[in-house]
Formats: sequence, structure tokens, C-alpha cells
Amino acid sequence: MPAAPAHNFVKKSSEVHAFRGLRYNPDVVPELSRVVAPPYDIISPSRQKYYHERHPYNAIRLDFGISLAGDDEENNRYTRASAQLQEWLQAEILLPEPKPSVYCLREEYKSENGVIAARDGFIAMIRLTDFSQGRVLPHEETAPGPKADRLKLMESTEANLSPIFCIYSDPDGIISETLKPAYETSPDLQLVDDADTRHSLWIVSNDDACAGISQAFAEKTLYIADGHHRYETALAYRDARRAKDGPGPDQPYDYMMVYLSSMGEAGRSIFPIHRFVSGLTPETMQRLSSSLEEYFKIDEVSGNGSDRQQNMIAMMKEQPADQNSFGLYLPATDSYHVLTARQPRPMISAEKTARSAAYRSLDVAVLDRVILADILGVTPEGPNANAKVRFVERTDKALEETSQPGFQVAFFINPTSMQEITAVSEAGEKMPQKSTYFYPKPLTGMVFRSYLY
Repeated sequence: MPAAPAHNFVKKSSEVHAFRGLRYNPDVVPELSRVVAPPYDIISPSRQKYYHERHPYNAIRLDFGISLAGDDEENNRYTRASAQLQEWLQAEILLPEPKPSVYCLREEYKSENGVIAARDGFIAMIRLTDFSQGRVLPHEETAPGPKADRLKLMESTEANLSPIFCIYSDPDGIISETLKPAYETSPDLQLVDDADTRHSLWIVSNDDACAGISQAFAEKTLYIADGHHRYETALAYRDARRAKDGPGPDQPYDYMMVYLSSMGEAGRSIFPIHRFVSGLTPETMQRLSSSLEEYFKIDEVSGNGSDRQQNMIAMMKEQPADQNSFGLYLPATDSYHVLTARQPRPMISAEKTARSAAYRSLDVAVLDRVILADILGVTPEGPNANAKVRFVERTDKALEETSQPGFQVAFFINPTSMQEITAVSEAGEKMPQKSTYFYPKPLTGMVFRSYLY
């Protein structure tokens, strides 16, 4: 791909703007809950089929189409998504907003302890900037496969079909005060999704309010919570189009649709992602306890039935803050344990990696590098190169899955904190994949953004 020319002066600020979103026509789609879907990257093949069959106008038909036998370069799920989008626009199934707007969103959901919580945020568009400029920062590594998939979809549809999720600091509450009047009115639309999360949307089209939001972000840094693959894809698409189009004024591809929430709001909804491991050799399993004991103090969890699960989670949280701690479940013995590091953070030595102390202190980095890689040898060159690691988000879901067969050991982890996320991002580094699970996910189908509007 040729290098992009110097083009489109980018201010040293995270520019946030209103845009003319596309929304479902309520006269055609009165039940919005039937046409929205979760983000593509958390949808299983069976759920993908479910959402396709649920409604002929379900958003998944645009964002995560099904591949068919006989697909080729001219006819495939990407070209079908493009044709579907144009058809829905022409038939007024989707309608463009009359004027640029921001979309305030409140999500009321059940937290891991069963309490109903709420997260406020809003959907807008941001100017794309390279990570080196420090205005939009990532926190997780990405893989090439998902980026290739999203690039084909973006090239075909010329649209942002689902918002990425970014967080920002608002210690003085300036942005929350700017948005407060919207939340004090009745929402423009409301729905309850399959996870019993209530989504309420307010459309803010007032010029002064939209300008105030843009101004409030003039000097802010944005941190990507979810959507790293889509953001990097948008950068690649922008650069390719700039190389093709040459210098000129701003273009739609210089921007991207994003859901924004403050650190205070989003920090309450960071859930952990646990690791279930299978395919380990008998030798590895025989010496598992002795291998772990070199690095960790191991305490077996007492209790009856499911009490042991809750006791394990409580013990993990009670360990000293300066020591990495994990939960361990062994289905062969039906036993739960808590692992506590024998040395304080950072447990990963500076001699082993040039990464910052913030990175080397992370529970998820220790789990991936020390436990999975060094102790278990789950690496391309290790004795368990063929082992499989399955990622299970949410503690309640992971605890339920301990009763299912198909794994040899499960490792439980405490949630990554907002402070850890920002520390690693500001060090110019990225966490391992599957380090954080922000919940709930912004739905696909509440608002779309086409480059035509």
C-alpha cells in the first residue's frame, strides 16, 4: 500500500463532532429490539444465525453477514452488506438524521454482583489520528485476521456500522453537565435487549449543545476500550484513500463513529476475562502444583458446593494489592484454589522484557507470560504448543462453565482497573489481547454512520 501524502491538517486535540446518523424508520421497524445485535466480535456462529433469522432488517445483515457456498470476489457477504445498505436507504427502512446530532445513551444492566447499575455515554464521531499523536490511545494488541475482515466491509459499504468504544477523563464533570439536560427529558427511543439491558437513547441536535461537546473535548485524550481492530482498520482505509485521492479537504473517511463514556462511568463496568485451558500433556498436569508453587503461594478454598466459588472470588480480591493473585479450578479433583505471588509487583522482571513497570505488574500479563507461557509452556515452541486457551468473559458465566467438560484447568483473574489501563496506554504500550471486557457493549443498530451523509 503506498504511503499516504501529507494531507488534512490534524490539530493536537481529540476532535469530537456531531454527525447525521442513520436510524431505523419507526414506521417500518416499530420494535427496535428485534433489529439490533451485539458487536460482531462477541457473536458465536449459532447466534449469528439466530440474529439473521430473527428479522429481515436485523443490523447483523450489514455488520456480520453469513458466508454462502459459491461466494466469490463479486458476490460475498461484504458486497451483500453494501447492497443491503443501499436497499434499506432507498426503501426508507433507514433514515438519515435531519441535522448533525450526538446521541446520548444510558444503559441499565445487571452487574456481576447482581445489582442494577447504569452507564451513561454518547455516540458521536471523532477525527481519526495516528496513535503516535497521543490523542487516541489503544490498550490492547490486535490480530491481522479481524482487521482484514473489517477492512473488506468498510471498503464495500463506506460506512461505520457499529461504534467503537472510547473512554475519557472528566474529573470536573464538565461534559456530564453539558449532557445533563438531555437525560432529564424522556428518551427518544428505548429497548431491552436479550441480556435484559435497557438502552435509552436521546437525540441531541441543538447546535449550541453539540458545539459545547466539541469544545469540551478540545484538549482531551481518548482511550480505546473496545474496537481496536475497527479503529486500526479505519486508519488503514483512511491512508489508502488519501494515497488514492491526493491532498484535499476533509473527507468522511477522516472520521469514525464512536461511543464515548467517562472513566467514572465506564470504570464500574470493566469485567474480567478468564482462561480455560485444554490439551496440556499428562506430564504438565502431574507437576502443575509443584511448578506453580515456585512462583505462588497456593491456598485451597474451603466450603460446600457453590460456596467455594464465591469464597475463591472473595479471597482473590482480599489479597494484598501489591501482589498478583489468581483463582484456580481443577476439574479432575473438583478443587478451587487461590494463587498469590511470592514476590511483589512487578512480578515480570525488567530483564525478561523492556516493557514498563505498569505492564509488568498487570495480572493479565503475569497470567499470560508467567503462568501460561513459562510454567505451562503454552507457546509455539513450548511443550504444550497444541494446547488451547479459551477466553470466558464475566465471572458469573465462567463459574457456570466450570461444570462443563472439555478443559483441564481454569484460571480466574480480577478485573483490570481503569488506572492500569491508562498507565499502560500512556506508556505507549498495549496489553495482551482479551485483557478487559467492558460491559455492556454498545449495540449495533442503534445508530449507523454512512459516508454519504
